[in-house]
Amino acid sequence: MTDFKTKKRLIIGALAVLLLVDGALAYFNARMSSPANNRAQALTAESQRLALVKADVDRAAKIRQTIPDILKKFDDFESTLLPASKGYSVVTQELDEYVRDSHLLVDASQFHSKEVTGRDLTEVKIEAAVTGDYNGIVNFLNHLQRSKNVYIVDSLGVDTEAAHGATGALRVTLHLRTYFRKA
Repeated sequence: MTDFKTKKRLIIGALAVLLLVDGALAYFNARMSSPANNRAQALTAESQRLALVKADVDRAAKIRQTIPDILKKFDDFESTLLPASKGYSVVTQELDEYVRDSHLLVDASQFHSKEVTGRDLTEVKIEAAVTGDYNGIVNFLNHLQRSKNVYIVDSLGVDTEAAHGATGALRVTLHLRTYFRKA
């Protein structure tokens, strides 16, 4: 019988230990999920969001302060553009000069203009096809890049077979843009 009493006491002791451990875990679980802990985490998260919003507001205020300077720079840039009344002849003369200096041949050129909404500008798209050797084409593009006038090269198309039968000659189709001031 002592064997049975010993087993009974061991089982009751093990159950008591399990109940104590279960109680301790329930206490820590309740403590971890307490509203005070959740409030602290929520406060920390909201503080971080508030700091991000304040940084965005500060950045927006700095941008707002620089807008007049940026608009003035736009106006200064636009004042350096050629007036539309003489722009076409100046651009044509300049491109012809660059072609002669680069020893190229102009196959065709076309101008297409449209008004820029909200500004007193005209956008002029220039399509031109030039033929010559590689060095001449690079020289021509360097002239465009260094010009006091604004030229934006939108695309270049190269064809080696349509170059008037000359060996080593390239035919390049250029799509450029420039801008003119309205009178």
